[in-house]
Amino acid sequence: MNLQELIGKRVAELRKEKGISQQKFADDAGLERSHLTNIENGNNNISISTLEKILSTLDISASEFFNTK
Repeated sequence: MNLQELIGKRVAELRKEKGISQQKFADDAGLERSHLTNIENGNNNISISTLEKILSTLDISASEFFNTK
């Protein structure tokens, strides 16, 4: 699994843990749902600004995001 896929998987995991639908999460983060879907599926490269939006919406820090143990 490449880094793009790992990031997407982590986004989906954390979003689901919070019980948020893809549509609501995308709306809250200011993203298109289709873009979020592609990120979660590891099909889209993610920019730093998009990652910042996702982290803000999840209300977590970058260190929490990348700390998967």
